[in-house]
Amino acid sequence: MTNSRGRLVALCTVQFVDVMGVTVVVSAMPRMLADLGGSAAQAGLLVPAYAVGFSSLLLLAARLGDRFGHRRTLVAGLLVFAIGSTAAAAAPTLSLLVAARGIQGVAAAISVPNALVLLTRRAQSKAARERALGAWNACGGLAGASGLLVGGLTTSAVSWRAIFWGNLVVTAVLVAVLLRLVERDRPSEELSAGFDPRSVVLQVVAVGAVVAAANATAKPWPIPVALGLAGVLAAAWLVVRERRTARPLVAAGLWRPTFVAGLLGSFGITATTSSLVVVGTVYFQEEKGFSPASAGLMILPFSLGAVVAAGLAGRLMPRTGPRRTLAFGLVLIFGGGAAVWLSSTPAALIVALVLAGLGNGMGAVAAYGLGTAVPAEQQGSAAGLLNTAAQVGTAMMVAITVAIASRADGLDYRAGWLTVALTALAVLISVSSVTRHRTRRRC
Repeated sequence: MTNSRGRLVALCTVQFVDVMGVTVVVSAMPRMLADLGGSAAQAGLLVPAYAVGFSSLLLLAARLGDRFGHRRTLVAGLLVFAIGSTAAAAAPTLSLLVAARGIQGVAAAISVPNALVLLTRRAQSKAARERALGAWNACGGLAGASGLLVGGLTTSAVSWRAIFWGNLVVTAVLVAVLLRLVERDRPSEELSAGFDPRSVVLQVVAVGAVVAAANATAKPWPIPVALGLAGVLAAAWLVVRERRTARPLVAAGLWRPTFVAGLLGSFGITATTSSLVVVGTVYFQEEKGFSPASAGLMILPFSLGAVVAAGLAGRLMPRTGPRRTLAFGLVLIFGGGAAVWLSSTPAALIVALVLAGLGNGMGAVAAYGLGTAVPAEQQGSAAGLLNTAAQVGTAMMVAITVAIASRADGLDYRAGWLTVALTALAVLISVSSVTRHRTRRRC
């Protein structure tokens, strides 16, 4: 294996491990609750604790990479991930396990955007860059669904603690490989200037509050409403702050129509496919009686579709263009959600998972292609925002979809799948509107 290929594999593995961390505990939660005691409400925090830490700090972590060097920041993130994994593996109580999951989420936020910048920065041509993005998003698409399978199989075969000890081993190998294959950072004087810490605090509060509000939809209504209002107010204050400060967290020039389309696409692709996979997993277990491991296996068509389509998208985009590829991916996801809504059977769900996987692979590569086509000095901010949009999409829409589908005796699966289809359609219309506006401005 050449150094460049090994470098690509290592950086994509960072994406795989960190994204898989969101879902890897889902299948293991009943065993964790039985072993550690605590309440079901505590166990329900295992996914949101990771997701909130991951989504709220992605933009800050990318800017830290701009400031201190992306290689250095990536390695620091992996070391923090190792600390969180060790704490989780040895956790004596459920509360400490939740705290360790929060540390893992923060570490993932530090690692992922900096790995993406290092991945795209060394591409020698547009075609090479799009192939690299194809590999990156194939790993991301595979990771989310694989977490359900890996968590279930590991828990059944060994112990849920082995999930976290395994993370520790993988992280150690990744650090060693990255230190060997990734070039050193530029001297500190060549790196970007700092940023306004008040903007950082407002961004973290805004994203964290919105994600927490979505995940609190099952709580009494004042809780999600208060969290959502706090998020909106923090976001509005952030916009005002960014316009006034001489050191904005995100440069004003980044907000071009092409980047906005990529941002919308990144949000929509993960929001819809994650929701479909989660509702599908519950359907296989609760409605059809599958074990957690078997339900994870039934989700594999999604992962395989995402991997195949991401690889193809990296090669097709130079001819079709990222906007058309993104639109086609959203159409496939809409078709999958509509198909299983019309015929709520296991066979229809498998078809929907294949279509959603194909849409995820194509759409995610295209969204990242649109969003990272920016000057080098804006790569960190672009990567942070794109990953933030993707993680917020997952954390928000999974919770909202489940809340919409919830009823007294379980889930209304058709309502969940219809929510997926309509969300994909809404994002498709939004992306088309933004890119059409860009085309008219050119005319």
